[in-house]
Amino acid sequence: MFALFIITQIACKTNGRHTPPPAFFQKALDSVAGLGSYVTKAYPYLDSLFAAYPDADPSARFHYYGMYCGYYHTKVGDEKKTLLYADSMLWIVHKTPNMPDYDKNDAISNISKGDALFGLKQYNEAYQYYYLGKVAAKKSIDPCTFSEYSYRLGMVMYKKASFADAAEYFKQAFQESVSCEQSYSGFYRRQELLNNAALSYKKSGKNDSALAYYNKGLDFITENEKIYKGSGDPFDLARGVIYGNMGQVYAQFDHKKAVELYKKNIAINSRPGFDINDALITQQHLATLYKDENNYADMYQVLQQMQKGLDTIKNDGIRMGWSQLMWTYFDSKHDVPQAYAHLQEYNKLKESEDAANKKLNESDVTGEMNSLEAEYQVNLLKKDNKLTQLYFIVATAFIVLLAIILLLILYNWRKSKKNIRTLTMLNNQVNKQKEQLQDTLGELEHRNKEKDRILGIVAHDLRNPIAAISSLIGILEDEHQYTEEETQILELMQNACNNSIELINEILEFAINDGSTGDMASEPVDINLIARNCVKMLSFKAAEKKQHLQLDLSGSAEIIKANPAKIWRVVSNLITNAVKFSPSGAAIKIVTEHRDDKVQLSVHDRGIGIPDNLQNKIFDTHTEAKRPGTQGEKPFGLGLSICKQIVEAYQGKIWFETTVGKGTIFYISLPKEHGMVNADRYA
Repeated sequence: MFALFIITQIACKTNGRHTPPPAFFQKALDSVAGLGSYVTKAYPYLDSLFAAYPDADPSARFHYYGMYCGYYHTKVGDEKKTLLYADSMLWIVHKTPNMPDYDKNDAISNISKGDALFGLKQYNEAYQYYYLGKVAAKKSIDPCTFSEYSYRLGMVMYKKASFADAAEYFKQAFQESVSCEQSYSGFYRRQELLNNAALSYKKSGKNDSALAYYNKGLDFITENEKIYKGSGDPFDLARGVIYGNMGQVYAQFDHKKAVELYKKNIAINSRPGFDINDALITQQHLATLYKDENNYADMYQVLQQMQKGLDTIKNDGIRMGWSQLMWTYFDSKHDVPQAYAHLQEYNKLKESEDAANKKLNESDVTGEMNSLEAEYQVNLLKKDNKLTQLYFIVATAFIVLLAIILLLILYNWRKSKKNIRTLTMLNNQVNKQKEQLQDTLGELEHRNKEKDRILGIVAHDLRNPIAAISSLIGILEDEHQYTEEETQILELMQNACNNSIELINEILEFAINDGSTGDMASEPVDINLIARNCVKMLSFKAAEKKQHLQLDLSGSAEIIKANPAKIWRVVSNLITNAVKFSPSGAAIKIVTEHRDDKVQLSVHDRGIGIPDNLQNKIFDTHTEAKRPGTQGEKPFGLGLSICKQIVEAYQGKIWFETTVGKGTIFYISLPKEHGMVNADRYA
């Protein structure tokens, strides 16, 4: 309240006619800095003060932006606003090269921007700004400023699970911070460094070192509590955090001591205005300890207490651990619905966390820093040797020009003698290469025909035994009762046979017809009858995936002129693909309609869709755009190519519309024919 009063008085005494001296603004900034958890109450006054004086001292405005930057990063967690204030800090610094403590402020600005970018998961950019902060900190010759850089590296290593490295960086930052100005905020950062070093030792399996540093942290808090009398609560909060972390160490060998420390932490940090996140984390550890003791009653009681806290704050990491423990509890009670619900929530949060951590783990902070260091040293060498390089470039250019002139003279002298000889030699080489190419092309044609012949023989000879195996499997399934495992094995064998026969049929057609679609004889065909026949044949295949084939045929016969077997193959391929790439239980719709002088058939699925990078390839022969079906069905890469060749052979058109994750619609359009059709011919 005293600090707020000071700021109010400062704001009231300003009349806007003159810009006050730097000390005036610094007094207001120091007052806000001393407010601690009440900082948000003072910010409106601070905003009014700096808004009234846009020409305020750059150093004061720099610290004003810095306070907002730290507030949004540590208190609010809004990294986008943190980035805006960090950029403002950099702008002030670079705009004012003569400002006091330029290098120190430059280091803080770059490190602050690195924090914001790291929070936004832009890791490589964050490392670049951390490195710029390191360079500026070295120039400032201020160990206190350099400790900020060491602290950030420690946090990065901790998040990347390089705990041994993290502990060393935190210890280094603690030693460097000895030179910092003695203040409450400085004390709080130093006790945090001791706690982080201990936590890193615990994570790396060095429990003795962890306990030693936790005790150092408690002693450090007690010593400074005497210096900063009256601060009260923040010291309890800091102790509570350490109690919870120490409990994690004792949980490995002394459960009674761990429970005691956990309960101390919860009693302190679950109070209003304290660190509720830390209390929730500790409750999670306590519940885990009870689970390890098979004490499910106390475990559930703690989880219920956690739920109250999770209802008031959002923390996906804590909620993920809570969901896992709730799943374990209900599983122990054989409450399957409740256990499954919590398992689903845990898996969802775990996938999100793994995705976020993947990008961080893929980044190489050590390699990036070494690369930036090498680049910086190279730039220094370039700058220091600029004049030498200029002389070297001029001398090199002169030598190169002289060499070119001499070579041109020599070349022109020999040119007349070499031209005829060179042209003769090149002509001989061309003729020889032409003969070699003709021989090679002949050999390739011969091998290609031989390959097709062998492929056709092999495919034909393989088809009959595989078809026989498929029939025998069907007989076995009908005549005997099997165990669930034996039934699954028979189904796997049947699916393998079906996939093999389907592939062999496509290979046979390509081998026999030399890559073409074969006999293209035409006659009047009712595409509605073809579609209905295909649905009858493929409904069993769809039923295996609990799918439903829906027919939406036009009211009258839709006659085209084509080979019925070929059109059946096109429609069958499109429906088979829809079944293959649709999820279990999906509905697949087959629609026919007339459009002027065209007949259009479309197959609608709600499957996985076609990614952008595959859309231009799916009609290619032997395409690379092959993907397994939704239940692992094998792709062959020939079906759509055959469909395209058949449709275009009858002056038709095939195309598709797709949305990834929502489904695909394949269309074929063929010229309409007027004539009579024998329905029995295609039933």
